Amino acid sequence: MIGRTAFVVALWTAVSPGVQPVSARPVTSVAPRIEQVRIASDPGVVLAGELQLPPADTQRPPVVLLLGGGGPSPHGIYPLLEKRLLARGIATLSFDKRGIGKSTGTFVDAMDVAQRDAGAVLAYLRSRQDVIDPARIAVLGVSQGGVIGPALAVDGPPIAAVVTMSAPAGERGVLFLDEMREKLATSGMQGDAIPPILDATRRYLGGLTTAAPPESIAADRIAVGEAFMAAGWSREQADGAVRTLGDPATSSLYTVAAGDVLARVKAPVLAVFAADDTVVSSRLAMPAAQVALRGNADATIVQMPGVEHAYKPLVTTAAGKREYQGWPISDPATIDLIDRWLTPRLSPGKTPRQ
Repeated sequence: MIGRTAFVVALWTAVSPGVQPVSARPVTSVAPRIEQVRIASDPGVVLAGELQLPPADTQRPPVVLLLGGGGPSPHGIYPLLEKRLLARGIATLSFDKRGIGKSTGTFVDAMDVAQRDAGAVLAYLRSRQDVIDPARIAVLGVSQGGVIGPALAVDGPPIAAVVTMSAPAGERGVLFLDEMREKLATSGMQGDAIPPILDATRRYLGGLTTAAPPESIAADRIAVGEAFMAAGWSREQADGAVRTLGDPATSSLYTVAAGDVLARVKAPVLAVFAADDTVVSSRLAMPAAQVALRGNADATIVQMPGVEHAYKPLVTTAAGKREYQGWPISDPATIDLIDRWLTPRLSPGKTPRQ
């Protein structure tokens, strides 16, 4: 059952630390000043974060808010990228998701919850004029975080730059169903069996996310299960898929209008995609991002070769096996790209676009 329902368990999967990190291009080593911070979000939720500052300087440094992907993401999962940014005089802030690590509250992986928490952390950064330059704040996120980052850039005071990585882009509902179509096709499902499943899912999630009458939602839920069984899945497998679709963490993805949000971002945007991504389809996401960003005068869209969803490089192990290893964003070429693009946009004197 797990194999067949995995296509929706995480359309945008968690970015997790993984195995032994792979070294990036050497840079001058710096000893950061580290502050353990506590940030209030929703009532009863206090987020634990780590603010890393370059060594004492005469100027307040710029800062990058780092966002993880879907799932129970902790702080500090991009250590090699943080090392590079600190070497450039750029501070970083990452945090444990609610209910994870030292953060309080109950872990809920719905998009609106994750965005509220990220917004609270961004507001906290703006309040720290004592140690950082609030006019030079950038946001970088992978997968789920890559969708939230642009949303933060259009909600509130302007920010200096956005780096979005392995992030879907497209219209509300269409984005979700296009990714679902690809996952079903990749799983080996016959092409003529897929449209009825998508049609049933559209009705079910459309009603579920717009507070349709309970009896209507219940009927649509049954129809989804029947569509999966008509495609050859067992009752158990179909029920598992329906439960996953109805989970708030999954149904909230249906409401995401990432392309519309991206089109409203006035700040510089670097949109990065992974050539070997099996979670978010670069084939679908890159053209959608190009359309969304065509009105942005400072937008760069890049596909990185030889990396997967979390930008771990493909390496050869001691046993001669080729596999992806390392921390998220540990691919040297990807770190170089972010460094080259982001550092000048956070230089002194840069003013965020309104």
